[in-house]
Amino acid sequence: MQIYKKQIHFNALSVLMVVTAFLLFVFPNSFRPVKLVLLLLIFLVGLTKAQTIERAVIFSVVLSIIVTIIYLMVGIHQSLNPSEALSQVLIVYIFTPILWVVILNYCFEKFKVETIVKYLNIYMVLGAVSVFLAIWLFMNGKRKILELIIEDPNMTFTKKGIVEMKLFVYGSLIFFIPAFLQLEKVFKKKSIYFVIILTVVIAAIVSGRSALLLSVFVGLFFYVITNSSVKLVKYFIIGLLLTVVLIFILNNYGVNVFNVLEGFYVKIFEGGDKARSEQTIALIKGVNNNIFGAGHGVGVDYIRSKKFPWRYENVPVAIIYRVSIFGFLIYSIPFLYSVYKYVSIKIRNPYDHYMLAGIVSMLIATFTNPYLESFEFNIFYVLPFIYFVKRDKDFQ
Repeated sequence: MQIYKKQIHFNALSVLMVVTAFLLFVFPNSFRPVKLVLLLLIFLVGLTKAQTIERAVIFSVVLSIIVTIIYLMVGIHQSLNPSEALSQVLIVYIFTPILWVVILNYCFEKFKVETIVKYLNIYMVLGAVSVFLAIWLFMNGKRKILELIIEDPNMTFTKKGIVEMKLFVYGSLIFFIPAFLQLEKVFKKKSIYFVIILTVVIAAIVSGRSALLLSVFVGLFFYVITNSSVKLVKYFIIGLLLTVVLIFILNNYGVNVFNVLEGFYVKIFEGGDKARSEQTIALIKGVNNNIFGAGHGVGVDYIRSKKFPWRYENVPVAIIYRVSIFGFLIYSIPFLYSVYKYVSIKIRNPYDHYMLAGIVSMLIATFTNPYLESFEFNIFYVLPFIYFVKRDKDFQ
């Protein structure tokens, strides 16, 4: 494939990219001033390959910018906090996509896709380990260290054996874990593959985050529908053994897996989160009252954040409310294109599955958390798009 380029050479630029990616994926929403400087440096280097950005990507970005500007003009004068809304919308919907398009285009032109995914897997494992480390630090009174990466760190450990801790790395893992589950064929030593799965699944369970736990099931479901039945029987048995080991390990640390799964079921299928259901109802009413879009920076009667009164955890419905279904479809072009190309590829490789499983999981999570409205997590929306556009060159 044309995107399978040169191997990484550990020059100054490569080290810079590795360190930046580490901060980006393992410590999202932390060290932002440092990350911004590093990303801008990489962006400037990425501009040297700007001529290789495909027309489909440019077309998508231009349309998205046009929609954003139009609906900024529609909504900004109605916003409760117009100056903050203006800066946030410009950053999230214009600056951030351009940043990631240039940087990711450079990465796929410069490095092999195997190399890129290998490093993403490393960051996934480090992110999972950071969950265990954060819990250990909190339980051993090292709160000051945690305050370096997250404001007001807190953790609860209920009598039912359920752990909940606030960490931003969960957003990265929501993409990485289901994506990684598709890479079984990439690993010659299957034991490494299953040890990593065990590690990240334990991290998902002890996180206490339903969206992260759901991502595991999304990844498993995707794996099932893309693999043969004979192989599934083999891995079903392995899966049972891993489950027994997982339950044994967690029970030794007081984590009750069954209670965690029960809590997950209540939140997902029985509407356990009242606030999210209320805001969704308010947004749907807002959509019905503003079929052509209320504009960026405009909220509904239900206020979820006093600082950002136009932002809601149910991002898809919130976007439809702001920019109408037409604007929503324009913003959806990267995902729609990725799905189209995935379906049209006759012989798919594990990296095709990796990218699609990851983006589907991340988009499902946006119904409960505004991940893609963070400049760090927005990379997971652009990454599969750039991959499939580059992948497309060999399937004309």
